[in-house]
Amino acid sequence: MDLKSMTQELRCHGLKSTPQRIWVYDYMCNHKTHPDADEIYSAMAENGYSITRATVYNILQSFVKAGLLIEVKADSTRTRYDANTNLHGHFICQSCNCIYDFKVDALTADGLNNFDILQKDVYFSGICNNCKNILNKGDIKNEKICL
Repeated sequence: MDLKSMTQELRCHGLKSTPQRIWVYDYMCNHKTHPDADEIYSAMAENGYSITRATVYNILQSFVKAGLLIEVKADSTRTRYDANTNLHGHFICQSCNCIYDFKVDALTADGLNNFDILQKDVYFSGICNNCKNILNKGDIKNEKICL
């Protein structure tokens, strides 16, 4: 997504287009790894962007509130973020902690008549194909294999 498109997307969601917001949104659109705030902050710092950790957290929260991102809480140790706001599920590998997106059909819930459903989350966990293949080959190293 180019700068003009990102600026327009932020404005369409009621947000001012600041350099920091553009940096974070650009990162989220180009990194489908479901990063957490610390990962985003570290990437920004490594690339020479002048942004504080608190600013990253505040931007992420404003993006979630505006509907630009969703929170992914499949990992019990941290909140991750996803720029794909369409209905989909998340699979978290118990070996490497990578999160994968998968398609889901429209979800319905019996017994919630007259409830206002604000979010639908589908989380599966297990062992991803990459980790399964390593385990099957007998490699006992416990390296993070997903990027």
